Amino acid sequence: MLELFGRKKRVEGLIGLSINDSRISLAHITRGRDELMLEKCLRQPIEKPGEARETLARLVDEHGLVKAACSCILSPGDYNIYLVEAPQVEDDEVSSAVRWKIKDLLDMPVDDAVIDVFPAPEHAFQGRSKMLYAVAASRPQIEQLISTVDRAGLALHSIDIPEMAMRNITSQFMDDRNGLAFISLKQSGSTLNITRNGQLFLTRRINTPIGPDALMQNDWDMLRDRLALEIQRSLDYFESQMGQSPVSQIMIAPRERDTESMMNALADALASPVGVVDFVHDLPARDDITLETKGACMMSIGAALRTDLEGVSL
Repeated sequence: MLELFGRKKRVEGLIGLSINDSRISLAHITRGRDELMLEKCLRQPIEKPGEARETLARLVDEHGLVKAACSCILSPGDYNIYLVEAPQVEDDEVSSAVRWKIKDLLDMPVDDAVIDVFPAPEHAFQGRSKMLYAVAASRPQIEQLISTVDRAGLALHSIDIPEMAMRNITSQFMDDRNGLAFISLKQSGSTLNITRNGQLFLTRRINTPIGPDALMQNDWDMLRDRLALEIQRSLDYFESQMGQSPVSQIMIAPRERDTESMMNALADALASPVGVVDFVHDLPARDDITLETKGACMMSIGAALRTDLEGVSL
């Protein structure tokens, strides 16, 4: 009887979690019958190397999230993604067949890799064989991440990638029936997704570094032109190589300081309208969560928007 009274109420919803060497980003979303609610959203610096586990455990305890279900997003440097032709094997043999198909592309021994796959949409490549995306990550890194999350008191639901978190954002807040190109611009490299009807048709990494003060850099004109060229190449590939109709929208993710200026700069360089995915205003949240915090935690929010089986599970 005493044990029953002492039990904590189960935490509803899903935690989206992103951890790197310098900070933890966390978002907690619950789902009602008709709407979502962002219950918690925060970024916490990691003061010293090796303190991620302790820092996360403290946050989980302070915010009453023990045993909450968690979807963890890998950092871009922690995995690689490959577009490959789907092997002609039974469904339960696909991952094994893909493992050997990409083994020479890996930057690690194939036995040290954790690999998962997700299919491109059925008609993504007109006139070509069925294609799929393979995601490969280091087994030791995945095991360390699992240990960190588990020891912090969270219940790990899935390990996913930023490309799918971005897909979750646009699926929830945008109409992409006529095609949408969504770009997250980062110092460490940018990610471009092209989705239609909530399905990820194409994802590309763009290595041009676009930091928070990119427009103030002396070489901004060169960076802008290089970025615009990479975006245009991706759009051209989507149309010419994949046989798809042009996208109707090009959108960027909110940025720390220069969202409007970046939007206008890209619109000029691409000679096409460019907008902003305005999820920070569209996602209902508790009063103490600022728009700036929402924008900074976009990937964690995208992870927390995941529904069962819609993503990668490494």
